Amino acid sequence: MATESDLLVVGAGAKAAGIAAKVHAINGLGLGPIAVKIVEGTDVAASWKGLNGMTSGEEPLAVTPIKDIGFPYLSFREFGEAGEAIDEVAMQFSWQRYMVARRRYARWIDAGSPSVRHRDYGEYLSWVLSRASEGIGQLAGRVVRVTLEQGERWAVEVDEGEGVRSRHLARALVLTGPGVHREFPHEPEVAARVFHCDSRREDFAALPEESACDVAIVGGGESALSCMMFLRGFRPHSRFTIYTPMVPMSRGESFLENRVFSNPDEIEWEALDQTTRRDFVKHSDRGVFDPPSLAAIAYDDRCRFAIGRVSEVHSARGGSGVRLQHHSPHGIANPEHDYVVNCTGFDLLAQLRDMFPPETREEIEAQTGQLWDAPPGTEVPIGRHLELREMRPRLQIPGLAGLSQGPGFANLGALGLLSNRVLQPLLGERGAVPIANHVSATT
Repeated sequence: MATESDLLVVGAGAKAAGIAAKVHAINGLGLGPIAVKIVEGTDVAASWKGLNGMTSGEEPLAVTPIKDIGFPYLSFREFGEAGEAIDEVAMQFSWQRYMVARRRYARWIDAGSPSVRHRDYGEYLSWVLSRASEGIGQLAGRVVRVTLEQGERWAVEVDEGEGVRSRHLARALVLTGPGVHREFPHEPEVAARVFHCDSRREDFAALPEESACDVAIVGGGESALSCMMFLRGFRPHSRFTIYTPMVPMSRGESFLENRVFSNPDEIEWEALDQTTRRDFVKHSDRGVFDPPSLAAIAYDDRCRFAIGRVSEVHSARGGSGVRLQHHSPHGIANPEHDYVVNCTGFDLLAQLRDMFPPETREEIEAQTGQLWDAPPGTEVPIGRHLELREMRPRLQIPGLAGLSQGPGFANLGALGLLSNRVLQPLLGERGAVPIANHVSATT
């Protein structure tokens, strides 16, 4: 028999931890009950701990961990007077409480609150998910199929391994995680020399260990720089070139930029024109590099940047290398390398395509309009509660909400605000808070 919940979350990472902590608080205060099921196909916070993909877990976290699962702790904006009580309970899951529990808080503060590793942050997320228990269920398994149940609920099939499949019903579905890596065209014979953002560290063992090789990394953001940092330590004799479409820029993180991440309502983000929103996201999030990581390679002659776009990858040197089609400011060039890594980013809609059978995709597009084959550059219609607009039951995709609702929803910029937006409709339907309550004051 199928289990039922109010909300099913795919992926047990930072967004799931933020939602779980907030649900724990809401239920504990008697504002629920809300039942949440979290489904994870690998391990809790696996990507942060270096257990999934190329990251080792040793990379520095791009934001301060003080921006934890409850940040910015302004729940009164969504929940009115109940918000202060919700935040007080959520503080039990803060980074400070975690460090105190580990008996390391004073040492961290005395050291100047230094940046932490991805692995450290992953352990923090695991700690949160182990303690957020009120109304939270966790399931180890891979979501293999999602359909609509009489147009009112989501039916989610989960492969739990060893031939076991389970079925779960939910009034709303939240998809987290980065999605599926974007492909770029390459000849079949060079497939063994083309890696991507989802490649595991053991895949890169194909790179020679004792001799130098030349690696091209294609992408203009954190994924590309993280790849270079990893391979630079993994294969120290090799040379690396990042092909980025823009002049390399580092994140400024001024007060004003940070405020947009934590409180997009303050500048009325939704009212800005699309060009302004795209430019902000490009220059403060997607198209920038982490300053500490850039500093680490500043005097490394093995690492360089090349401006332009790579459109295709061909075979070179009789199959012993790759040749790129590189569109640079000077025209089209064809540089050759031994290997290439595609770090052009991820596609959440592609992940949805894999989860939803064709008939379900047709039902979704009948409500929301064209999604999967929309023209390039089309803005995905994401509403205030991080949901696909006009879709019932709710399908909430925070990773796609950065352009429509604010840049912090696509990363770690405002996990507490993200959970508020996701959960507000559930409380509104119960009459616990006004569903449209919205405070735009600049406090």
